[in-house]
Amino acid sequence: GNMKKNTFCKVKNSISNLILILLTCTVALLLIFIAQSKITGNAPSIGGYQMYIVMSGSMNPTIKTGSLVMVKPTGPGEIKAQDIVTFRGEKESENTTTHRAIDVYEKDGFFFKTKGDANEAEDPMPVSADRLIGKVVFTIPYIGYAFYFARSRGGILVLLAAWAIFLSVELAKTITTERKGDKDKRERKISEEEIAKEEA
Repeated sequence: GNMKKNTFCKVKNSISNLILILLTCTVALLLIFIAQSKITGNAPSIGGYQMYIVMSGSMNPTIKTGSLVMVKPTGPGEIKAQDIVTFRGEKESENTTTHRAIDVYEKDGFFFKTKGDANEAEDPMPVSADRLIGKVVFTIPYIGYAFYFARSRGGILVLLAAWAIFLSVELAKTITTERKGDKDKRERKISEEEIAKEEA
């Protein structure tokens, strides 16, 4: 019974630690994301990769709705058919789209025929090189929802509060466990001293 209990406690602790690490990373990423968006007005970036949230289902199941995509700014000549690319809307619109390049051709410059994996038809207009932002190299599913929520008023406060509460609970648990460990050690020492006395 004790063995099972210990294993369960260990697994429970590992899961708690994992949740804490994930929450901390998410909060840190969110703060970077929001600060950069507000300051620069552009898509936030980490290590040269730009971050975008995909809130449509046109790339399901490859990129699920609510995913965060990391986009590497790439020259048009480096894009090959079947690469997933992020590009700007027409006429300097702020909207961006992430679709698969199904064909790349040159005609007074590079053009890309694009299509969402979940869409029946390809996109009506080819994408010109000047609208290309880059190539998707990495996607994190569902975290985009948290980013979307955090950008709303009060959203980041809710996430920060959740993180602070979780952190406090974990710290309190660690301190209690350490104190219990010290108490166990003291009790063991006393009983060892008593045994020594009795034997003497």
